[in-house]
Amino acid sequence: MGVIGPYNSGKGQLLAMLAGLLRPSKGEVKVLGQPVSHNNLRHIGYVPAYPGIFAEMTCRRYLEFFARSFQVGRHYLPYLVSEALHRAELEGVADRPASELTYESRVRLNIARAIVHDPSLVILNNVLDRFDTGQCRDLVRVMQSIRQSGKALVVSSPSLSELAQVCSHLCILVSDRPLACGAIQDLLPHLASLKMMQIQFLSGFGAAVRYLEKCQGVFHLSVSTHTHNLVRFLFDGQTCGFDDLLNQLKIQGCSIVSVAEDHSFLGRVNGAP
Repeated sequence: MGVIGPYNSGKGQLLAMLAGLLRPSKGEVKVLGQPVSHNNLRHIGYVPAYPGIFAEMTCRRYLEFFARSFQVGRHYLPYLVSEALHRAELEGVADRPASELTYESRVRLNIARAIVHDPSLVILNNVLDRFDTGQCRDLVRVMQSIRQSGKALVVSSPSLSELAQVCSHLCILVSDRPLACGAIQDLLPHLASLKMMQIQFLSGFGAAVRYLEKCQGVFHLSVSTHTHNLVRFLFDGQTCGFDDLLNQLKIQGCSIVSVAEDHSFLGRVNGAP
């Protein structure tokens, strides 16, 4: 399951609830049919957005430490550590101190730490951020390997382009609520209508904000008066065309300086915008 959405849309909080780190204000999270609690956290592996390591430990010792903390039996520990190193593609640096690792390898080490106790569910919070295309491709390969080992994955990202290679299902999150959820193939028509837009106004900024706040096709509206009257929002073209939206803004007395689309948000899925 891929969870995508603009920054500050609630992805991190949702994944923290799934991992048992935050308590939902309502509703219930279950793993393997049981409510998430301290008694069954062993079934979950969680990778935070920023990797934390014990710099003085080697990768192997680091994983052994966490395997023991989950009370992995001594008989299985060497195998599970080796398997985690293999899945994260860290075998070549297994006996190097974590302090010598690149940032990408530290992320991989955190992924290995999340699977070393053999959980059923692995949750990865925004691990693809801050990487170039080649590094993202390598991390996607790691996630595909973990998925092929039989584990369920929940992965969040501000962009869909990489997640589409590993996820079968998708949740689009905006302003702490799902805009759409289901199999990626079923969501393709909806995905094609979504655009992350930015508009700069010369005048009528207040009227524009009031109109956009009420517009059915506008989600996750972000307003900035410090950068020359900019608004940023997710637009759903299933409700109306974007040209119609611009015309309505002009009718409200708004003067528009520029319009731009952020193509990095959804990326492309099987050639669809």
